[in-house]
Amino acid sequence: MPEPLKRILIVTTELGLGGAERCVANLACGLDQAKYAVQVVALAPSPEPPKDALIRQLQDAQIPFTFLGCRTKWQFLSATSQLKRIIRETQPDVVWSFLFHANIIAAMATRGENVVRLQSLRVIEQGGWRRSLQAWAAKGADRVLCVSAGVRRFAAETLGIAEAKLQVIPNGIDVDSIVPTTYAEPVDRKHRIIAVGRLDPQKDYETMLQAVSNVTVGQDKWELVIVGDGPERKKIAEAALRYDTTERMQMVGWQPDVSSWLRDAEIFLLTSRWEGMPNALIEAMAHGLAVVSTNVEGIPELLPGELAAQIASKKQLLSGQSILEKLIANPALRQQLGQANRNQIEAHFSLRQMLQSYETMLDYVLSNRPPQR
Repeated sequence: MPEPLKRILIVTTELGLGGAERCVANLACGLDQAKYAVQVVALAPSPEPPKDALIRQLQDAQIPFTFLGCRTKWQFLSATSQLKRIIRETQPDVVWSFLFHANIIAAMATRGENVVRLQSLRVIEQGGWRRSLQAWAAKGADRVLCVSAGVRRFAAETLGIAEAKLQVIPNGIDVDSIVPTTYAEPVDRKHRIIAVGRLDPQKDYETMLQAVSNVTVGQDKWELVIVGDGPERKKIAEAALRYDTTERMQMVGWQPDVSSWLRDAEIFLLTSRWEGMPNALIEAMAHGLAVVSTNVEGIPELLPGELAAQIASKKQLLSGQSILEKLIANPALRQQLGQANRNQIEAHFSLRQMLQSYETMLDYVLSNRPPQR
């Protein structure tokens, strides 16, 4: 008789098109269906088209999913009771939560339930109350999964989570589906420095604009393209005026096909103040782009050894003395680093490797499942 499938209930805050949400969808669809029966629950309402690509991905893979329809933090009691009802109806072996709000709700909903509790830490949480709540939620988890060594250090040193509970499994993407850039000189466009991400203080677009202003002044062949939307849009436009980059910048908003923008770019720029392991940077490297990044969580793993030449401090960026200026002036260096970046992602950050690591972890925690609590 074959072993019965292990039931995995994945809980996420939402299922839009962010990096963590893509990871949830890739996990749900990619885990071995001969071993695991996966179901997904999102606290938020279903995203509207065209931002519903992950819903279609789950549907194509026949993964059941549920939206709890919660729009504000004041609905946490409703979310908790709904999730607890789903847990009791479906009797999962594992409840696995992603993102801050899902971690808190899952911790509350699984109290008294005989399940393996997994929590994923995707980013360095900011704010004392968020850190306190996350630390409380993680205390009841059987395993806390961190996307980078930097997040693991934060979990141990700042949140006080026991080292024995912590495990690092980095992000991975479907490299084979990404066609890398050809490194051809642009014909009907300017040379592009591209940034991809939510327009949020975390990404420090002020530093980005000042850095781009310093290295492109007097160069009408280069422009900055910012892909993404968010609350800082007006502030970024105002900063562009201050740094005189309005004529050398495009803010194209949210885009359904980020790959096409990455293929039509020369350099990827990340100026984040904190991260976990930035999926946008992984995707840019998989496209074969040279990159410039601040030294935040996840970057040392993505850019080790000779690739670390692409890491720049804020001081270097603002003084115009970072590698960004060298990359603008040297097409051969852009190609050399871009190809090395692609090789790095293929070798260490593929979707296949990520899924294999998660399945190994699941097999271990399930074989050591605690007794009834």
